[in-house]
Amino acid sequence: MEELLQAQLDAQRAGEAYAVVTIAEASGSVPRKNGKMLVFFDGRTLGTVGGGPAEQMAKRDALAAIDAGENRFLHYNFPSPDGASCSSRLSLLVEVFQPKPLLVVFGGGHVGTSLLRLAKPTGFRALLFDDRTEEQIPEAVSLADRFVRVENVERDILNTSIPTGAFFVLCGHDHAVDGEALAAALQKSPRYIGMLASRRKIQSLFATLKER
Repeated sequence: MEELLQAQLDAQRAGEAYAVVTIAEASGSVPRKNGKMLVFFDGRTLGTVGGGPAEQMAKRDALAAIDAGENRFLHYNFPSPDGASCSSRLSLLVEVFQPKPLLVVFGGGHVGTSLLRLAKPTGFRALLFDDRTEEQIPEAVSLADRFVRVENVERDILNTSIPTGAFFVLCGHDHAVDGEALAAALQKSPRYIGMLASRRKIQSLFATLKER
């Protein structure tokens, strides 16, 4: 049980969707009368609800529930192996846990701080990147769920675990570092990228990316 709880906590921290599959009722000749299994968005599992075909069906249906973003109550009936009229029955509760969307802010200045102030009231978790120290941008750091100070901007963002579908806003204090942040964000499978920039800045950064 402790292993399952830790795995759930790790998934929540990583922003990964998962489902908890619990045996609610079991009758007849089933492998287990009680059990619990975690099914992660990418098909990984931990724990068991009995193994065999029933567990494979549960995994399939749990992944469908994750995709739909809804809890489900599943019922499976299995014929008796000896041909008797009494069959086995397994009922499973599937509880889906979807992470809050992640807002990734590059730059803890006035604009970044204002965005971070709005993140939690609007349902976002917030990750802040900046090449300045925590002491230089204390308010922005206090508003973020996580702060990562970067030295090599592109490399450090790429090396940070960021779930697919994050929302990026780039509002750094320097033209060059915003370009590095943009190059990294484009490689992180984002849902959205916004950048504070003049038309001239956009043209310059896009030209540089095209050359790469």
